[in-house]
Amino acid sequence: MKADSSAPKRTLVKGSSFEVLSNLVGLWMAYLWFGNFGCCLAFTGVCFAVKLVLFYFHERLWHQCCWGKTQQPGK
Repeated sequence: MKADSSAPKRTLVKGSSFEVLSNLVGLWMAYLWFGNFGCCLAFTGVCFAVKLVLFYFHERLWHQCCWGKTQQPGK
């Protein structure tokens, strides 16, 4: 079975786009809850960086794992 051929750059862009979206939602929710935009923005920025690094390595590890992938006929 052939390993997933996604490039590391694709994983980084995929992770970044999801993190931007999810952090904007989180920032909005935190602001509604706490009302302090500066603190919410700082916290969201730190979370973005940490989660992006974790997502990158998590995705790369899963690309190496064959579990749950189906073998295509003739390959």
